[in-house]
Amino acid sequence: MPALLAARPAWALDLVVTLRAPDSENDLRNAYVRDAVQLALEKTQPTDGGFRLSISPLMNKRRALLEASRRLLPNFLVTTGPDLARPAGLAPVLFPIHLGTNRYRVCFMHAGRRAAIRAADTLAAVARLRHVQGRDWPDVAVLRANGFSVREVGTYDALFEMVALGRADLFCRNVLEIGHEMRTHAGMHGLALDDSLLLSYDLPQYLYTHPDNRPVIDRLERGLRMAFADGSLPALLRRYLKPSLAQLDLPRRRLFTLSPPSGQTVEMNDKPFQIDLLAKSWR
Repeated sequence: MPALLAARPAWALDLVVTLRAPDSENDLRNAYVRDAVQLALEKTQPTDGGFRLSISPLMNKRRALLEASRRLLPNFLVTTGPDLARPAGLAPVLFPIHLGTNRYRVCFMHAGRRAAIRAADTLAAVARLRHVQGRDWPDVAVLRANGFSVREVGTYDALFEMVALGRADLFCRNVLEIGHEMRTHAGMHGLALDDSLLLSYDLPQYLYTHPDNRPVIDRLERGLRMAFADGSLPALLRRYLKPSLAQLDLPRRRLFTLSPPSGQTVEMNDKPFQIDLLAKSWR
């Protein structure tokens, strides 16, 4: 038996890829990324061999970056932006995992503030509202660079509670996240979906891992580009977005485009891979 095992080619051994665990039972933000990674690995399986997805222990973003930099978990992937990943010494999978759809933001609001939010018809008026975001989230730098008042909160579930209790006016989410969050938090007293605002800002995000994990970086880059080219990755994204897009009615909202922070880091030209959710084909 040992001789038979030794005779197997290296690529035949299953590759273990570790994804970050959700922040809580209600956190389904990573579901699309998980399925996109699996799709990319399946596309490359005929040439690169088998694989197995693993989930990390529970940890926040800051801890995840540290764990990835220490290379303690096999091929640990973290979805984040360059401004957090580069200082941690991590290397990107050069492909915009969300196909640019994460640049669109709609907001949860405190129900009692609906009239004031609907009346905010300039960017300055929207910026004066009380916004809340997660601690160390890349959105914070973008919002503050555009004059927004932003409070940072350390735990995911507490963000919704703050808005529901009226301690913040708005909690803005990208359109890929908000669909399942609406379902998860339906019925939370004081929490409602704003129907008037659409924020847009570039927020480059990629999969990052330890630079020594070069084989998995190369494999995922090839797999994601293959899945984009044959349409299977946009189809996967559409499946995640379709339940919420009709309800969000993006084209009817007031669009405010924010400027990137000075010196914002990018890894590549994302535009050839970006999908326009305001196009008729996505309605």
